[in-house]
Amino acid sequence: MRILIVGAGIVGNHLAEELSEEGHDIAIIDEDFYKIRRISDTLDVMAVCGNACLPSVLVKAGIRDMEMVISVTNKDEINLMVCFLASKFEVPKRFARLRSMEFTGPGQIFPPEELFVDHAINPGEIIIDTILKILQTPGAVNVAEFAQGKVLLREFDLPENAPLTGKSIQELVSISDLDLILIVAIVREGKLIIPKPEDILQTGDRIYTLVNKEFLPFLLPMLNKTVDAVEKIVIYSANPLSVNLAKALEEIVKDVCIIEPSLETAHKAADELSKTLVHHGTGTDLDLFNDINMKDADFFMALSDDDENNILASLLAKKHGARRALVITNDPEYLPIVDSIGMDITINPRLIVVSTILKHLRKGGVISVFKLIEDAEVMELVVDANSTIAGNKISNLKFPRDAIIGAILREGEMMVPDPDITIEEGDSVIVVALSSAIEKIEKIFGRKRHFFRFQ
Repeated sequence: MRILIVGAGIVGNHLAEELSEEGHDIAIIDEDFYKIRRISDTLDVMAVCGNACLPSVLVKAGIRDMEMVISVTNKDEINLMVCFLASKFEVPKRFARLRSMEFTGPGQIFPPEELFVDHAINPGEIIIDTILKILQTPGAVNVAEFAQGKVLLREFDLPENAPLTGKSIQELVSISDLDLILIVAIVREGKLIIPKPEDILQTGDRIYTLVNKEFLPFLLPMLNKTVDAVEKIVIYSANPLSVNLAKALEEIVKDVCIIEPSLETAHKAADELSKTLVHHGTGTDLDLFNDINMKDADFFMALSDDDENNILASLLAKKHGARRALVITNDPEYLPIVDSIGMDITINPRLIVVSTILKHLRKGGVISVFKLIEDAEVMELVVDANSTIAGNKISNLKFPRDAIIGAILREGEMMVPDPDITIEEGDSVIVVALSSAIEKIEKIFGRKRHFFRFQ
């Protein structure tokens, strides 16, 4: 597919790299000469330096021949203008990252479609939804949902002395109480493993589980997790994401407060919020930590746009008694650092945007994509009657080694992927795959090729 990406920041650069590796024909535009030069030196893509709001620059990047435009600059106005111009050039598919809730939230005046945007991606909305779901699942460090919320993906750190520790994957499958709780991936020493039956769970593993929504309460005791009420949350930064999250938390959490370095921004946030206390101060103000009783905080959430400040503030908050810390990191280079210094939950907006876009680019009936880490993802695929997989037993499939069928949903019922199960038309199949296996997965779920004999 011929795709034009506008914005060569972290998100745009990652999209260009991943999509070009998958064989798409990529062009990218950015006004920053050094970003464009770096991309030209490292990727096999067409890189254009210029203002994407100018039709001449879009023409130079080949917009007349594009099948999709993805605008992911840091300004909503630019992304909207790019999609408007793309519509005039009759580009069939137009994506825009829009951060303002005015364009995507319940109070929107114009829906994105009326603004020439086919698919609007608001990372803030997704982050807020993710945080609320994490609060509903004690101990979870990441969450996702498939099959319209009937199948849950939950990520946990495996604590010492948990009932699951020391057991093999095969043992867990044989326990009847756990037959609808499936461990589909393990992160061990920073490396993701697609588990085999003989693999044994170890203390310190980070595990990804697929579980029927109704069985989630049965999973928590197996991880030594108890349902403790979250009564106090401290948020660092009063940016729009934090303010909208605080509005949602005010309905479910007794004590919510925000720390904001800018006095003007703090006053503005205080005017918008009814129950949340907004404090003017920095994320390293230890006297303020004592004043707000950080030792009583169930969660400290660092949501500013500055990765370094988020990490430092979270470290200090935990040192002063906060039970758990959630950190937003935009730069992928910080992810391994954050994990190594004991942050409980890390949210990467870049992965959120990339996941949302990828589901529209994957072949073979893909309806949902969730990026686990840089080189692994979970896909939900619907089986087409003419696909290679339809009518075949799982045992007969030449499934790639770097992938696993996590679960099958048939007529609303979640099924364990037993080798004797025959995949049927209309089934939803959830697959966990490393990037090396994605193309093979798409072929398995894609339509059969028909050959005609000419006489």
